[in-house]
Amino acid sequence: MSTEAMGIPEPPGRSPGVLLGRLSLMMFLQYFVQGAYLPVASVYVERSLGFSKGEVGLFIAALAVGPIVAPFVVGQLVDRLFATERVMAVCHLVGGLLMLALYTQRQVWVVILLGTLYSILYVPTMMLANSLAFRHLKDRELEFPWVRLFGTLGFIAPAYVVEFWWLRGLEGVELQQARGVVFALSGLAGLVMAAYCLTLPHTPPQEHQARKYAPGAVVAMLRRRDFLSLVVVSFFIAMAHQFVVAWNSPFLRDILDTGRWGAYEQTLSSLGQICELGVLAALGLVLRHIGFKATMLLGALAYLSRCVLFALVFGLDPPFAGKLVLAGIGQALHGLCFGFFLAVGYMYVDRIAPDDIRGSMQTLYGTFVLALGFFAGGFMSGLIGQWFGAEPGTTAISDWTSIWLSCAALCAACCVAFALWFPRVPQQGFPAAAEATS
Repeated sequence: MSTEAMGIPEPPGRSPGVLLGRLSLMMFLQYFVQGAYLPVASVYVERSLGFSKGEVGLFIAALAVGPIVAPFVVGQLVDRLFATERVMAVCHLVGGLLMLALYTQRQVWVVILLGTLYSILYVPTMMLANSLAFRHLKDRELEFPWVRLFGTLGFIAPAYVVEFWWLRGLEGVELQQARGVVFALSGLAGLVMAAYCLTLPHTPPQEHQARKYAPGAVVAMLRRRDFLSLVVVSFFIAMAHQFVVAWNSPFLRDILDTGRWGAYEQTLSSLGQICELGVLAALGLVLRHIGFKATMLLGALAYLSRCVLFALVFGLDPPFAGKLVLAGIGQALHGLCFGFFLAVGYMYVDRIAPDDIRGSMQTLYGTFVLALGFFAGGFMSGLIGQWFGAEPGTTAISDWTSIWLSCAALCAACCVAFALWFPRVPQQGFPAAAEATS
């Protein structure tokens, strides 16, 4: 008699090695596209294109404003009509062309418009890549962190291609003029990804015609306490995350200028992704030992700690080496921030979502994290930057202590809210709907 017949669940099998390799390459290319430009996008538009602090915030917000609507449409397409890999291919093809067009532009509103259009196409592919991987992996909880690890490698790789080859030895005006190459690299990588998507495992819509339409089922899930609290806290964590996206590279640029170092913002920023590799590798074991709530709370605390460390860089004003150490530790904490909160959030949603609306559930959660939260975070970062930032065209350094303490206050509120609101999830299962809404 099998263990399943005896009432003991069978352990999940292992996915074939070839499949793991294909999904890992998918994640590598997916995040290479983003890693090429995102770590230095804000310092490029501010220092190279002359954007004001408020315009920087608008540009960062533009990278998320489009997906406020698009993920719902894309989620319905993959849940009801088209194969996931085909939708991803079209999005990356058009997105790559838009990024190549953005590389040639210098006018503020043209750049913001192209950034908005690009985000409509790219951000949904991040959620679809997760959804596709979850559909084909047999032991998602153990195997997904390893597959997603290659996405982190892809995000890191452009830093060393660009800064140790293309921008090596450049300083001042020459450096600022050459920075735009990251957008061309991202566009070309997007075209490669579009072609590769057509080779991915076929992932058609789930065939569950008897179930209610996805939008109604998604709304019903919001009545669950665990899902609602996850979505709300993730929204504000996403604001803090985007705050770092907006000001991390200008912040690092000011640190490097105190030591007369060249273009190493992406390299320093990659410390976070290097740490993320270890976090993702151990994530499955961590979840099984301490559970979802404790893991995500540690991630929220890492967001808070990172902002405090950044505030101390110019608050304590140590020598250049001390500034690098504080900033480096703060960068490394990104691994805990992303791995323990954002990545685990996606895994939790995948576990509680019914099969035939999983795409819509992933896109709903992604909308609050990658669209609404990131848009609000970009807008907020622009306002805070205007209040505490240096005047455009001057050599003065922004009030980074006040900027980062503003973000730290938001992170502290998220930690308290998550600890008190999110229910403790049993390590061997999930609360039933009635229990989760209590």
